[in-house]
Amino acid sequence: MRGLVLAVALSFAAATGALAQGAAVNVSIGPALAARAHDFGPDELEYLKKDLREEVAGALAHSRFAPTRVDLVIEDATPNRPTFAQLGRNTGLSMRSIGVGGARISGQVVGPDGVVHPLQYQYFETDLRDERGAATWTDAERSFMYLAGDLSRGRIPDHFVGPGPERDGGHFGYPYSGE
Repeated sequence: MRGLVLAVALSFAAATGALAQGAAVNVSIGPALAARAHDFGPDELEYLKKDLREEVAGALAHSRFAPTRVDLVIEDATPNRPTFAQLGRNTGLSMRSIGVGGARISGQVVGPDGVVHPLQYQYFETDLRDERGAATWTDAERSFMYLAGDLSRGRIPDHFVGPGPERDGGHFGYPYSGE
């Protein structure tokens, strides 16, 4: 009996090995956001890439939905609080400055059957009253968490829903001209 339980456990572990390995999750920055990298500072976009990658990979590692590959592009992101680079350029800002933020993500998910599914997702907060306790990228991180939750349930959002970012609005300071 003990041998049978061990054999079943080993076959279950072998069958779910791909699930434990998780999907390959690749994250890049879209051209519109990359053009604003100097506004946020040198490390901010790398931080966002790492955070999205870890959030999605972590959610998929514990999911029954096991895509083989997830390629994501952060198209846009708006901080809730000024980044250090923005604070350094504009003395009128402080860490007490607050705004609504969020992120827009596109990409594709390759299912275990090889079928490629397009992905489009966005979440931008709309009410400043919901921002109590927000850190620099709270709403962008919330967007990553919501997307990861959808993917872990096998839901692949395929179009942008809800309010999006306002051009030249929602971020701190002034559009940085590099001067």
